[in-house]
Amino acid sequence: MDRDYTLKEIMTITGLTKRTLHYYDQIGLLPARKLANGYRHYSQQDLIDLQRILFLKALDFSIKEIQSLLKLSDEALRPILEEQQTRLVQKIQDLQKKKKELENFLAGSPLITLDIFEKPLNDQYQTEAELRYGKTSVYQTYQDHRAQLDSTERTQYDTKMEQQFDQVFQEFKRVSHLPLSATEVAAAVEQWKSAFLMIGDFSDEVLAYIAKSYVYDSRFKQYFSKYGNFDLTRFIAEAVTYYLT
Repeated sequence: MDRDYTLKEIMTITGLTKRTLHYYDQIGLLPARKLANGYRHYSQQDLIDLQRILFLKALDFSIKEIQSLLKLSDEALRPILEEQQTRLVQKIQDLQKKKKELENFLAGSPLITLDIFEKPLNDQYQTEAELRYGKTSVYQTYQDHRAQLDSTERTQYDTKMEQQFDQVFQEFKRVSHLPLSATEVAAAVEQWKSAFLMIGDFSDEVLAYIAKSYVYDSRFKQYFSKYGNFDLTRFIAEAVTYYLT
């Protein structure tokens, strides 16, 4: 014999709040039977339906989707659940990837190196550079050069440039305790400028602007943090400004 359940009993069994059950009643997802005294009561079938709702909700279906899915037979529901299983496997993989990148960030990896965004930061910076410099002949020359390379050559070129700039920034770090007038600082600026001239024929004015962006753009501060000198961006900007303007 089926039995009725009070609202409080349903709350105890499922762990749901009164507010949630009232909401499900209000939208017709789980209508309650109201007694003459105004209290809500639920049948055995209502409890089964509610457990089905909670199952679907745990599988990341929305309330709107669940309202439609409840009308389906188990046979009709099966292919939909199989598709959802595929999506959940992908979501788990994405979360595991984000967890790994979070661990890398907490271990000190710069934000720019993390592959955690829908569009990686390096790609975002590339798009930003195109918007900022895309119409200049210098940037167009750089883009034309990269376009002539196949994917392997482009990767090798980008790796070479990354290594080149890493050497330059290591040199800036080495001389950062010296006054701007020191010959070693002048040499570091020249080395930095030469690295940019490998990309395109940048004017001193544009180079000075780039150096200043190291200071006011917080993303660069995060990148430079790997060199262990949080004043390095300011030192580079001041050194470049000193020699190129």
